[in-house]
Amino acid sequence: MAKEILGSVGALIALGASLYYIYHIIKGSTRPQRITWGVWALAALLGFATAKAGGAGPGVYVIAVYVFLTSIVFILSLFPKYGKPDREQYDFLVGFLAVSGIIAWKFFNLPLDFAAAVAVIADALALWPTLRGTWRQPDSEPIQVWAADAVAALFGVIAVTEKNFASMAFPVYLALGQTLIVIILLRRNLSKSHHRSSS
Repeated sequence: MAKEILGSVGALIALGASLYYIYHIIKGSTRPQRITWGVWALAALLGFATAKAGGAGPGVYVIAVYVFLTSIVFILSLFPKYGKPDREQYDFLVGFLAVSGIIAWKFFNLPLDFAAAVAVIADALALWPTLRGTWRQPDSEPIQVWAADAVAALFGVIAVTEKNFASMAFPVYLALGQTLIVIILLRRNLSKSHHRSSS
């Protein structure tokens, strides 16, 4: 019962953060990278499937919300008004490698642990353009959303029922990835504040 509650609370936090992020996109203050969010949508589906099959239980609730978020944001990113074009050539290489890993798992019927690893690696590869964009333009990402997602992901990790690689890999990765973005935003915002105060 406790894990059900933790998983549900995490999912509610993630849902609130997702809706707020979508609002920022529609408002125009945030523009998502197309390749990043496209691969994230695929990786989230694979991460959800492997975590559920591995016995994550309520730990997949947060990932389910993440599947919803990444899919909606990717669709929005396809519209020039909302999406950010991928400017670096290696963005397309990252996207290709990530999608190739997912397709390889699907068609070659690879083991569950390998599939979980593919989901994490694919998602991590696609994370790079957003990390780069966050470092260059910290104002383009709402820190409240990423902080809430990091907390939600942590709830998801704690809510995992059976502790094994397949069930834990994607939830733990989500918590670490969201936290990394929060750290970058905090560092960049503090740096900007210090620069303004000293000038």
